[in-house]
Amino acid sequence: MKFRNLISTAALALLPLFADAATLVVPAAGTGPGANASQWQSELTIHNAAPRAATIALSLHVGTEVLGPVNVTLQARQTKSIADVARTGFGLTQGTGALVIEAADRDARSLAVTSRTFNTSEEGEFGQDVPAVNVADAARAGDVAAIPGPSAAEGNRFNFGVYAVDASVITWEAVRADGTIAATRTVNYLAGQHAQYGTGIATLLGISAADNDTVRARLTSGKAVFYGSIVNATGDPTFVPGVRTREDVVINFAGVDLDENGTIDIADANDDGVLDAPVEITTSLFAAHFRVVAAGEFGETLQYEIVSSPATDTKLVDANGTLRVIAAGDLKNTEGELQVRIKTGTSETIVTIPVEFQ
Repeated sequence: MKFRNLISTAALALLPLFADAATLVVPAAGTGPGANASQWQSELTIHNAAPRAATIALSLHVGTEVLGPVNVTLQARQTKSIADVARTGFGLTQGTGALVIEAADRDARSLAVTSRTFNTSEEGEFGQDVPAVNVADAARAGDVAAIPGPSAAEGNRFNFGVYAVDASVITWEAVRADGTIAATRTVNYLAGQHAQYGTGIATLLGISAADNDTVRARLTSGKAVFYGSIVNATGDPTFVPGVRTREDVVINFAGVDLDENGTIDIADANDDGVLDAPVEITTSLFAAHFRVVAAGEFGETLQYEIVSSPATDTKLVDANGTLRVIAAGDLKNTEGELQVRIKTGTSETIVTIPVEFQ
């Protein structure tokens, strides 16, 4: 079924904002000609496993431009495939972007979203699956996303890209097979921005590709989804996920002390750099105080720095990691993430503190 027909027969309008929304991202979908006389398109398939109808908002982010959104409704247990979705759904004649799928939390739990991007040639179709990623699982500040390149650089195009869930600062690194960092470049991205770099080691990082290169994306701030693709001489692509990793962290983030009495009230028990439960902050003219508790591997002196906070009046009040937060009334009944950089003389990590405003 063509997407234009979907739109016209359903008399679609823009979705209102969902009160409790989930967001899935297919980080790469495109249409039009490519290198070596290739011809690309992406097909999106959605299955609704629920015994009730579900409605999603679908948009295409191309660079900083957002096409859509449009609504798509799936009946109980229905499956819809949208052929050449970038062209038929959004009128794109040539280019690549990220498909962003928004749905109420209840509906999102019942959706299975898959996509396929393929090249049509005289020899047939050559394609790759591009999986959808829940933005809750996106790489965040402090993570290093690894995108391994081809074992043989010659004869293969290594493309890679990013969808920035939030405004992000990303340092891209080209790492040789022996671990040498051959080139770096830091780029700022806006929230919702998509970027793809064809033969990116050359075009973005300015060096020649080598066998078994790995591109690493180091997030200083923000949240993002990364991906890669290796296309051989016949136009046959292989999808490469951006694997969310962390370097060995010699700074131990224990948790937060809410009443500054020397005990951990909320911990980071699994050592992933994210507090296990949110800190509840009352919206008021009065400040809330709590302390970030961390330790260096060998007892080093730590330095703390606020990276981001949903409350604009957030300050570090001492060298021991004590934060003061004044939450304005417009934050009431909202959630967010406060991020703090913790440094020693030789290493650093960024920890994430979920917050709920009461």
